[in-house]
Amino acid sequence: MKKLVVVLSLFISTTLFAQKFTLEGIVKDQNAHVLEGATVYLQSIKDSIPISYGITNKNGEFSLQVNTENDSKAIFNIAYMGYKPFKKDIDVPTGKQLNLGSLTLEDQVEELSVVSIIGKAPPILIKKDTIEYHADSFKTMPNDKVEDLLKKLPGVEVDLDGIITVNGVEVEAINVDGMRFFGEKNGAIALKNIPSNAVSKVQVTDYKTDMQKFTGEESDSGTKEINLKIKKGQNKAYFGDVNLGYGTDKKYQANANLFQLIDGKQLGIIMGTNNINMSKGFNSLPDADSSNGYIESDFLGANFSKGKWNETRVNADYRYSNQSTDRAQKSYTENFLPDLNYITNATSRGFNNSDRHDVGSDLKFLIKPKNKSSRNHVQLSNVTNFNTSNNDSFSTVNRISEYANGDLVGTYFSESNSSSSSYNFNNDFSVTSRVGKKRDYFNIGFSTAFDKQDAEGSNYSGNDFESSSTNVVQDQISNTNNSGARINLNARWSKELLTNFRIIPRYSATVNSQKDEKFIYDFDENDADYTSFNNQISVDSRYIATTIRPTLGLRYDYKEFRFEVNGSYTNTFRNYKDHIINARNFKNEFEYVTYSGRIRYRDEKGYKNITLDYDQNVNLPSISQLQPIADVSNITNIRTGNPFLEPAVSHEVGLRYQNNIAFNNINVTANANAEFVQDKIINSTITDSDLIRYTTYENINGDYRVSGNTAISKSYFSKKNNFNINLRFHGDYRNIKSIQNTVRFTTKTNTLRPSLSLSYSHNKKIDISTSYSYEMTHTKYDTNTYNDNDYFVQNLRLESSVFFLKDAFFTNKVSYRYNSRVGDDFDGAAVFWNAGLGVQLWDNKATLTAVGYDILGKNNGYNRSVSETAIQDVENKILEQYFMLTFVYKFGRFAGQNMNMGDRYQNRSGGGFRRP
Repeated sequence: MKKLVVVLSLFISTTLFAQKFTLEGIVKDQNAHVLEGATVYLQSIKDSIPISYGITNKNGEFSLQVNTENDSKAIFNIAYMGYKPFKKDIDVPTGKQLNLGSLTLEDQVEELSVVSIIGKAPPILIKKDTIEYHADSFKTMPNDKVEDLLKKLPGVEVDLDGIITVNGVEVEAINVDGMRFFGEKNGAIALKNIPSNAVSKVQVTDYKTDMQKFTGEESDSGTKEINLKIKKGQNKAYFGDVNLGYGTDKKYQANANLFQLIDGKQLGIIMGTNNINMSKGFNSLPDADSSNGYIESDFLGANFSKGKWNETRVNADYRYSNQSTDRAQKSYTENFLPDLNYITNATSRGFNNSDRHDVGSDLKFLIKPKNKSSRNHVQLSNVTNFNTSNNDSFSTVNRISEYANGDLVGTYFSESNSSSSSYNFNNDFSVTSRVGKKRDYFNIGFSTAFDKQDAEGSNYSGNDFESSSTNVVQDQISNTNNSGARINLNARWSKELLTNFRIIPRYSATVNSQKDEKFIYDFDENDADYTSFNNQISVDSRYIATTIRPTLGLRYDYKEFRFEVNGSYTNTFRNYKDHIINARNFKNEFEYVTYSGRIRYRDEKGYKNITLDYDQNVNLPSISQLQPIADVSNITNIRTGNPFLEPAVSHEVGLRYQNNIAFNNINVTANANAEFVQDKIINSTITDSDLIRYTTYENINGDYRVSGNTAISKSYFSKKNNFNINLRFHGDYRNIKSIQNTVRFTTKTNTLRPSLSLSYSHNKKIDISTSYSYEMTHTKYDTNTYNDNDYFVQNLRLESSVFFLKDAFFTNKVSYRYNSRVGDDFDGAAVFWNAGLGVQLWDNKATLTAVGYDILGKNNGYNRSVSETAIQDVENKILEQYFMLTFVYKFGRFAGQNMNMGDRYQNRSGGGFRRP
């Protein structure tokens, strides 16, 4: 206790008597022009550790809040592309302010990168539309992967569903050194397998397609892209790890990774097995997130890549996965109909075994002009993907339905088995020619896709009706053989006709064909076998659809504004023919014109970006929605199509705002969206007294949705302390039109969700991050048939790490969730606590950790969902409490030097490497 008091006293006294002051000045060039966007920051004179950093504003001014602790001197730096680096030792003032006055940068004859300018990069660099995080500035655990590193970065959040956002904007793609890793756009394998201390930078930019990157077109996606820069030596490097874990209830995990970099080439090999619901990768301390069911996984993968996006490159990958899943669920559902309310209690159980092979390649061949100064380039691109899979599944369902007064309606039971195999092949070939000095280009592409599926299965279901004392039984086997093909030809031309005025015509032609054979045989009691062919739900069909879409786009740039408008004509012809039931056959043709527009403002430095979008989309009715034949494959929900359906037309308006107030280390983002649907296609259902549903489809008007998000992030940084705050707010309003039992009604639902996240690290010893969200939902009906309802959901998450002694650490991951409207049979509160106590061994090459998963045993799989006509509470089978001992061994060398295996704060002055 006395030691703790002494430590706290020292911490308080150090904070109180530390050298704190404001450092100000103005940065100019040799012509006395102010420089906006220059990076200014202070380093410790003892070990070069960054103390404070900032960006100059539009007036060239900077203002840094500095805490030098006990240092009397510091190193002041300025870095700006195209100028020589500025470096100066300063004396720490005795007062609260130090003004350096006007500082002049000299021109740099040979332009250098920011990294070559500065030996010690600041934690965050903002360069136009790019946010660059210096990874070694953020504390991570010894066994952390890239996913754990992202959670430490200011403004970056990973939600319960694994969706990554940066300052409130969703991340669409994750690359490694500019290339997709294992062919994945979402980067799941990279996030869960690449060690966090192998990353030098995390770069966040606006998401661009490959063609936009090659042609120099700006992004129009409204989403972000993350690029992970791997630490590199002069010509070669390798790194990896071996991970083992075994625990109570025979829980286990094992994983091995090897990554090699040789003269610009990358090779990655991963493999692993576990029974703790990890689809890929190894986690020494799992996140405090519930995962449904029990999942055993085996996986193996290899990836090879060479070249960057702006040069000839090749990427090839192979992935194998095998999963066995055991799921169970209990649910309680209150169903509300205009003339009938009923309650359903159900239980279900399912097993699934699958294995899958994926092979992919991505080749980009760049033809450069003889004149190196010419912009004329040609890129040949060919992307091929092939996968094959096998799947075996079994499931059972038990359901009891009662009227609101407690009277029994009926019981239902089903049991099904299926075994299937499938393959998919697709190839995309394109040629892009970039010509002239004005970003003109021409692109033509040809893509093909083929798929095939074979399956056989059995299904038994029984529905007992209490009122009539009858029982309806469905006892069947099925054989399925489906195959399909898709061919697409597309072309795009972008040409500047007048200064800043561009014409962009496009053309697309697509042919889809599908062959479906599904033969159903009922059990025949006379033959005691499945010999009775069921032609009512069997299918033997051929389907072909052609779509032609010419588009004309116009674009005009005026100073910091861009104006775009597009118009498309679409003709779709569809021909469906079934050889069993002629009434299913149809031919139809749809012709329509759609429009879109965009106004974008972006300031000269790219810090502020405002975009207004309008899009019009047409959704055609599906095949089953058009066929006027009853589908009785599900005896509790009989569906009949409507051949008179009209296409649904949606009008979407979106406003996006982004502002990097780099001068104050603040980032602000916001977006607002509105969608209005004309002739929306909805289900129109009639439920009879035996709770059999008869569903058809209708067009309806008046459906719309309005939503908005805003996020503000701010970071504070000093030699020993790093503090980040992120505030977000989400609002959503939906006006939904429905038809139940011939009654038309409107459901109005609004949701408000404020959230706050904080992170703090101190003196390399303490690291804490927490987040809290409060979601309020109100649902109101325009009819007295349904009761309005309100509920709220709270989520609290806390992660902490404490480092003590020399090589020991203790880490926690805690989550708390509360749902105010979960039913009496379900627990609305769930507390989930995972913890690990570990020590680094053998000069930080190995780590031994004791892990506790759901230590309190208070986690649960409860969840509530609300729709227009039902409130459902669900309890899923989840992974339960276990304790495990894990061992991790890490290895690696960069340019002949051993890779630093310790945490990010060790040996920082060595740039992440250690001499052998």
